[in-house]
This record gives sequence, C-alpha cells and structure tokens, in this order.
Amino acid sequence: MIQLLVVDDERIVADSLADLLPWDELGIDQVYRVYSGLEALRLMNTHPIDIVITDIRMPELSGLELIAKIRETNSRTKCIIHSGYADFEYAKQAMSSQVTEFVIKPASDEDIINAVMRVKAQLHEELQVQFSQQKIFNALKEQRPFIRSLLLNDLIKGKKITHSELESKLELTDLPFRMDDPFALIVIRLEEGFVGFDQASLSLFEYAILNITDETLREYFDVLAAKDVYDYLVILVKVNQHKGGTYEGSLKDAGQHSLLLEQMALKLQENVRTFLRGKISLIVSSWGAFPRDVPYLYQECITTIRRTVGNDRDIFLTLDDDSLSTQVKSLRSLYDPPTPMQLFDMGRKEQTMMKMETIIKELEEQWADSQEHLLEVFLHFGAAFTYAAHKNGKLLENLIGTEYEPLVARKPFLSIRQLKDWTFKVTDLLYEDLNRDWVDAKSISIMQIQQFVTSHLSEDVTLQAIADHVHLHPVYLSKIFKARTGENLSEYIIRLKMEQSAYLLKETDDRIYEICSKVGYQNPPYFTKIFKKYFGVTPQEFREASME
Repeated sequence: MIQLLVVDDERIVADSLADLLPWDELGIDQVYRVYSGLEALRLMNTHPIDIVITDIRMPELSGLELIAKIRETNSRTKCIIHSGYADFEYAKQAMSSQVTEFVIKPASDEDIINAVMRVKAQLHEELQVQFSQQKIFNALKEQRPFIRSLLLNDLIKGKKITHSELESKLELTDLPFRMDDPFALIVIRLEEGFVGFDQASLSLFEYAILNITDETLREYFDVLAAKDVYDYLVILVKVNQHKGGTYEGSLKDAGQHSLLLEQMALKLQENVRTFLRGKISLIVSSWGAFPRDVPYLYQECITTIRRTVGNDRDIFLTLDDDSLSTQVKSLRSLYDPPTPMQLFDMGRKEQTMMKMETIIKELEEQWADSQEHLLEVFLHFGAAFTYAAHKNGKLLENLIGTEYEPLVARKPFLSIRQLKDWTFKVTDLLYEDLNRDWVDAKSISIMQIQQFVTSHLSEDVTLQAIADHVHLHPVYLSKIFKARTGENLSEYIIRLKMEQSAYLLKETDDRIYEICSKVGYQNPPYFTKIFKKYFGVTPQEFREASME
C-alpha cells in the first residue's frame, strides 16, 4: 500500500496535486495534503508515508528542513522537491544525496506522474532487496530456535499442516526430519532446584537444560525442542543415521534404539543433577511416525505425568506401545485447533461448519455407540454457541428460540443425526445474527460519514476530521466506504460539492466566488479548475447554458 503526502503552503498547488491527478490508476492507495512542514511532520507521526512531494520555501519549516527531519526517523521515505527554478538549483547543491527527484514549477501533470512512478519503482526495488534471500537467511538463522519451537508446538497441538507446508518449514529451519521418520518424545518437568525463581532466571535454567540435552543426545540423535503450555520441555528425537547407525524407518528396530534413547535420557537426567544441581522428571514415549503421531504420543506423556508421576519427584519413565492403550479417549478433532469457539471468534462460517462436520464424522466412525462421547460433543458445542452469542452482546436464548430447549433441559440428543441437525441449525442462526450486526454497524458508519460531509460541505472536509467524528481509523474508514458505496470518499466529497455548486449556479444569483466559498473552496481559480474537470465546462459556461 503506497501512501503519498503533498506539502505546499500554496493551497491551490497542494489541492490540485492531491485531487486532480489519477492516483488510483497509478497504484497510489492514499493521498494526503498539508499546507506546512510542521503539519507534515505531525501527520507522518501517525501515517506510514512512502512518498513526499514538497515545496522548498515554506514558513516555519522549509522543505529542506522537513526532508532532514524525515531522514532522521525514516530513510526509506522518498522525497520529491517541487519548487521554482532558483530554489531548484539551491536544493540540488544542498540536498543532492537526500532527494530522490526534482520537479521544477510550473510542472505538467506528466512531469509529476513520471517523478512519482520513478520513486515508486525505487521503493519496489528496495523492498525486494530488503527481502533478498541473503537477508532472509540471516534473519532466519537468528530466529531459527524460536521458529523450530513454534513448529514443534504446532505439531504437539495437532495443528493441521499440509505436506508441502511442513516440508517447506523443515527445509527453512534446516531440520533433518521427513515424513514418516520414526521418532520419540522426551517430556521434562523441572522440579527441586528450579522452583521459586522469577521468569527470567527460570528461562536461563530452561535454556541450560536444553543445551545439556543437545550435548547429551546429539551424538546419536537429531533433536527438536520446545516449551509447552504446561511449562514442560518437550524434546522430539530421531536417530541420526550418520552417527547412530542405519535405521531404515521400520519400527521393528525400535527396541535397539529405545534402549539407546533410554540410556541417553538417564544420562541427561544425571547431567542436569550434576551441572545445575536440580532435579527433573523425564517421560520417554514409545516410537511413532513423524509428524502423524506427534500429538498422540505427546498426550500419552502428559497423561502419564498427571496419572502416574503426580507429586513424585526425580522420576524416570519409559512408555511402550501398550502402556497407555486405554479403550476410552476424547475425540481428537474436538480439541484440535482451531476449535469451534476460536472459529466463532474469527467469524468464519464456512470453516466453522467444516470443523463441526469433521467432529461429527469422527463421532460417527469411532464412538457411534457411546452416549458419553455424544454428551461430550453436545456440551462442547453448547459452550461454543453460548460464547459466540455473549461475545456479540446477545443472549443465546433470544437468538435461537426453541433450539435453546435442549440446553435448558440438559438432555443430550439420543442420536448423532439429531445432534448434527441441531448443531447446523443453531450455527446458521448465530451467523445470520452476526452478519446482520456487521452489516448494520457498517451501514450506520456510512450514514454518519454522509451526514457529516453534507453538514460540513462549506468547510474543507478532511479524511482525518471524518475519521475522528465516526471514531474509525482513516484507512479502515476509506476501505469500508469504498466497499459499501463503490465510490472513493474523496470522489464522494468532490461529487457533493460539484452537485451543490451546479444547483447554486442554476437556482441562485450568487456570484461564482460566493458559490466557491459555500462549497468549501477558498480559491476561485482552483474551484473553477475542479468544476471544469468534473462537468467539462467552467462555472460561468455552465450557468449560461442552464439559462438558455
């Protein structure tokens, strides 16, 4: 999004440049105009201006001083001097390294447009250089541990990642993990010796433990580490084929590598005790296929800590394939992100429907005979519906009418079919209300904008003044106005002024300079220029034609 600022103490010059050139067609998304250097600095404190067109001779702060101020805070902004010949020669000597373009007054529209297009091209080139492969590589190298941690957290949460997306992330972070690689997890809980410290100190201990983990395991294993939401350290390990021997990817050799991993994990526990004088409990999972089994092996480890380890300390446990083979489990899709509650929060109806379809499908395929799992889904959906209604400032009962009865009666449905029908019906009702409020809110904003412009037509109505009146950000205001009306706000203001001018020319005997003032223009020549561009004739010619 390219934003341009015109700075000139001659209002007719600034207004002409801002209003009469086809900026939209040139790819300039937003054009501002101010009438002094100080106003320009104030505006640039709140708006990311890319290009500045400025005069030199201005009161209080000259164009050269303005450019110097801009350079102090933003070297990326491109500056174009638009000034007289004498000033041009002076500026060329004084500011040759600071200014991108010089345009001599009086300049043609073509000269201005060409200068702006040249600096726009420079901006584009600089942006590409900024995000060149080398810079991305350097930034990635610095952030690699953090990015790796985010990736592992996404995997243990069960976040859906496509094959190509995962391959790309693994390549970018230089991780030697591939689809279906055998892996195991180590979950570490910090205990005695690490309790009672502030967050900064604890982070240093965690960093030290991860370093010890890497030093201990890397002779035989590749590792990927992260900290989970329970403040446990989670280590994903894979046998390094170059150091740990050949491992063809078949789980039949898991016994050999499980023994090796167990020995290394015990050594890790001892190293933490020796070097950091603290105790940790470790849970080592069974082996699984990457990345499919990551969330499930992680949940097994967490469940073991909760059920088996409990309040005991300095525990070491290994899990085999059958150690936690429980017959009853929660529905995976019900808790995989994004949850229905999160999707309601984002206002995404199609994705919400797809998520609920996935949950109900899992219920049908794996727990069709379980009334308790049916209840689990029903209660979960009910909580999501209530949350969505309350977040929108409504009572769920008022929004869904008779469909509220199952929640009041506290009687879940007897069949999955009934649950599915009820779920989709309630979801439709909630999104109908959400969309209605969304449309109403925007309609009210558009009406407020139009009323403000109409009542202030005799003034110099600015985008910022309108935005302050309706309490919206200027950029967002412009977008919703264009989306709802199909017309740019600046075009709308000019249209109203021109229509009012035409009416006054036809129906009154007001002089043209009086009409100029009544529609908010202080400079009659500039008013005439705008009027002729809009109607194709001057105000006087328009009046004469209307009298025939």
